[in-house]
Amino acid sequence: MRIVDAALTAYRLPLATPWETAAGRWHERQGWLIRITDQSGRCGLGDAAPLPASDTETLSQAQSWLNAQLTTLIGEMSEPACARLPPAPAHPAARCGLETALLDLQSKQQGLPLYQRLGGTSVDVVRLNAAIGALDQQTDERAIAAVAAGYSTLKLKLGLSPIETELSLLEQLCAQLPGGVRLRLDANRAWRMPEAADLIRKLNRLPIESLEEPLRHPTPETLQELQFLARFDLALDESLPGYIRAQQLQPIPVHRIIIKPACLGGLIPALAMIRQAHQSGIACVITSTLESSAGLWPLCHLAATADALTAPAIHGLATSHWFSRDLGDPPVITNGQTTLGSEPGTGFILKM
Repeated sequence: MRIVDAALTAYRLPLATPWETAAGRWHERQGWLIRITDQSGRCGLGDAAPLPASDTETLSQAQSWLNAQLTTLIGEMSEPACARLPPAPAHPAARCGLETALLDLQSKQQGLPLYQRLGGTSVDVVRLNAAIGALDQQTDERAIAAVAAGYSTLKLKLGLSPIETELSLLEQLCAQLPGGVRLRLDANRAWRMPEAADLIRKLNRLPIESLEEPLRHPTPETLQELQFLARFDLALDESLPGYIRAQQLQPIPVHRIIIKPACLGGLIPALAMIRQAHQSGIACVITSTLESSAGLWPLCHLAATADALTAPAIHGLATSHWFSRDLGDPPVITNGQTTLGSEPGTGFILKM
């Protein structure tokens, strides 16, 4: 079936509470909803949600690129149109959204859930961590609520307060956690090497699952030294594009990388990187860049595909609760996991 319409709609979604990291503070999320329709009326949907703080293009740059691409799609078949998309580097979030819309349409045309279209198996359960924000006086409450909801891995943002203050709050939190619950920490490049090394030594006695981006000015040598010190995985997130551009994924100095398709240009480039990392013995966790529900659904499908092809992980995709309003219902999460089912496409239903 050929494409008969391709449209772009702007959205602005308020957050229930501000999303705060060492890189900035956000009160809302803006992006572009992409809708591609074929002759039968089937519709593929994608979310282009740039976040320059995560090394993507700007909102206006995404719009310009998408407008130019959408005009070329009319009369095309979805599969060759997807194969002919330009490479990712200049406009990764826009390309991710457009690729997703085309893949969603292809999956619906083939009557397959997206994870099977991407090469996954019948396993459709994805385990998730709870994102409980930055360390503050209410962190304990949020952590207890997340554990009660069935999560065993809790993600926290660090680097917003003095390091000793945050360590004290972490120790206080860990004293209240039940056995088996671990913390996934994200420092967003907050610290210098000496303080990061000192902190990691102290974190080794706590139930820490991983630490993302500890260094303000990372080098392969300093990251390797820190990974040697840590009894848990260190992970690259914001630093990863630099390794990709330098084609240095093989000698990556930490045990884990964070996969954000909006920063890599789409689900297919992300899946190629996951396969390459797996061959190199590097673990991968797929994480949201605070996409709308239109963006979360395909990320969950990517996670299901990755889990079928590599070692299953606990992914960072339980972020829909940060929105006070959304484009549609997000994936349902029960006991810290979501089940995708057999519905063709991503499963996302637009309600705006």
